[in-house]
Amino acid sequence: MKLLVVIPYFYPAYVYGGAVFAAYNLSKETAKLGIDVFVATTNINGPNKLDAKVNTFLSVNNLKIKYYKAGLLPFFSRFMIFGLIKDVKIADVIHIQSIYSLSTPLALLYSKWLKKPIILSPRGSLTGWSFNHRKRMKLLWIKYLIKPFSNGLYWHATSNREEKEIRFFFPNANIKLIPDGSTHETEKSPTISQEQNWKNKSYIACLGRLHKVKGYDIMISAMPFILEKIPHLKLVIAGNDEGELANLKSLTKQLKMEERVEFCGAINGSDKDAFLKHAKCLVVPSHTENFGIVVVEALHQSTPVVASKNTPWEVLQEERAGLHVENTSQEISNAVIHILDNQKEYQNNTLKVAQQFSWDSIAVVYKKVLQEINLKNETDRSHH
Repeated sequence: MKLLVVIPYFYPAYVYGGAVFAAYNLSKETAKLGIDVFVATTNINGPNKLDAKVNTFLSVNNLKIKYYKAGLLPFFSRFMIFGLIKDVKIADVIHIQSIYSLSTPLALLYSKWLKKPIILSPRGSLTGWSFNHRKRMKLLWIKYLIKPFSNGLYWHATSNREEKEIRFFFPNANIKLIPDGSTHETEKSPTISQEQNWKNKSYIACLGRLHKVKGYDIMISAMPFILEKIPHLKLVIAGNDEGELANLKSLTKQLKMEERVEFCGAINGSDKDAFLKHAKCLVVPSHTENFGIVVVEALHQSTPVVASKNTPWEVLQEERAGLHVENTSQEISNAVIHILDNQKEYQNNTLKVAQQFSWDSIAVVYKKVLQEINLKNETDRSHH
């Protein structure tokens, strides 16, 4: 069976965060199970371009990836206009992983025309919070570029929360619930200097792109309350700046927290593992997350997590591997203090939760869904 993944950016464009990790790992693990996975994407990588041959399928880690040469339009390539129809033609199932990308309506159109079954992943873009920005444009996009193709479409939700978000716009949607995951494999162990750097600090961690949606201002505002109970603690925020660093630094200065809040930029690979491993806890104060892979990555390192109720991480509280609280500075500070007062107990439960979200297990579920979708499409076509 041949699967085509259509996504505006892909491995190794990790500048775009969790969606790239999720799409890449799910595709890679599914390819190991005998599915031929083709990926149609662009060579965009933030302000740069990926160093890869363009407009042709390349073999990368058991995947066949075509990096279309990106042009002036964001996350799109004019070469996709004619190239994507050929890509759709060779596949049995089309998995589109984006809503507000020009490649999405194009892939929907070609797939419908060629009678190919489609599964669509919103990847968090249907949340109420995301409509705070360009609401009118997004509503028009959904009405005119998604809804006309929605009949017979399959949807992919990564959590119960995302399932509800899809149903708000598409009440009769056929939704497949497949969570994101994490893989506890690193290409190499942290270096001694990386280990020592984080081991010698007493800190709370935040990890992810510096964007308003991540709620890091709430975490910074919680620090004065935390320090009243636990002095000598630091907050270390790791991630690429997406326009929020200046605001966060300004807030830090205003609260006289310059000595207590550190911005260390983007970290990856073994350094990220060491960063999460030696943190007292990870805090995810996001205004919205459809999943949040960083939570599983922290749990794999036996680090408890405080996550906001705008994330789908109720299981942290249920399994006592962390806390699931409102994203206010008071609630977050209380949660962090409670976790640190009972750290050993919470650490003991982290791996049990992490094991529920391994990519190899999730890929088995995904493969089954793809086979069901393909079989139904073949049966329907034979009846016409």
